[in-house]
Amino acid sequence: MVGIRDVARKAGVSPGTVSRVLNSDPTLSVAESTKERIYQAIKDLNYDIDKRKYVKRRLPSIGVITTTSRQKELDDPYFNALRIGLEQEARRLHLGMNRVYNLEDNPKTWQDFDKLGAIIIVGTVSETAVQRLSKQNKNIVVIDNPDINQEVDMVYADFERMTKRVLQLFYEKGHRRIGYIGGFNIDINEAGEKIYSEDEKRFRAYQEFMEKNELQKQAKLGLWEPLEGKRLMDEWLNSEEELPTALLVGSDPLSVGVYRSLQSAQIAVGQDIEIASFDDIEIAELLTPSLTTVHISAQEIAKAAVRLAKERIEEERKETVIMTFPSKLVVRESFIPNK
Repeated sequence: MVGIRDVARKAGVSPGTVSRVLNSDPTLSVAESTKERIYQAIKDLNYDIDKRKYVKRRLPSIGVITTTSRQKELDDPYFNALRIGLEQEARRLHLGMNRVYNLEDNPKTWQDFDKLGAIIIVGTVSETAVQRLSKQNKNIVVIDNPDINQEVDMVYADFERMTKRVLQLFYEKGHRRIGYIGGFNIDINEAGEKIYSEDEKRFRAYQEFMEKNELQKQAKLGLWEPLEGKRLMDEWLNSEEELPTALLVGSDPLSVGVYRSLQSAQIAVGQDIEIASFDDIEIAELLTPSLTTVHISAQEIAKAAVRLAKERIEEERKETVIMTFPSKLVVRESFIPNK
């Protein structure tokens, strides 16, 4: 039986282009000669256009489901960069992005996802939520959640590798009391309900490193907010526990709170305690001393997710794709590794 892929192959175009030409998509811009090749291929292959009337049409658009509220998305530079990347690439590829759900805002219903070309999920949406979504739409791309056990495309930063890399640099400089301050892993389901756990990528890598090197773990977890960084560090300072000589912090916003706590206690960052972090947001360079941190290309991660979604929409592949984006350590004053 002749299908749309056969037509596309004979005409030398993508299946998505054939579909959009036959659907008279007003956003499609192709040469008349291309359209003529498509219709000639249809004629040569005796492709039955009428059969397509019974197939639900997928629009050239994506839906976005994110685990953060719109306000937090604006306040957090990392998630804001992800949103900007999604919007920029969607515009460039002429994809609509007019359905966005922020799970922390507790959306009541999910519907009509079957009419969209693809869905992009940002953050740790629960496994059951992804399963439910896949019943409406199989074209799913997940950002920053490599632990999902579903046949979906994934794009994420190499948090675990870089965590171990920074810890190794601490170790090579002679540090043996190495601490960690980070946030809980927060899975969110379709009702906006949060499930907190310690199974977070950076913390998991920290535990593995410390166990491998037979070092005592010194860690505290809270929410991913600056005030939580201060609270957790204050808690440490007020306890009888010996402070680490090196501290890895899960994010730059948390580090801002950690700095404030240490400076109030007159503990010199970069001298009494060395610190490294994640995100490389603008404030990292402005802290005193400036913060050594892992740079993550959030916008590029988001753009890659949109491109994967487009490939799914246009039926260019059936295989699942997993993309890991490399990150790099930006060395500043809070921690300078050995050369």
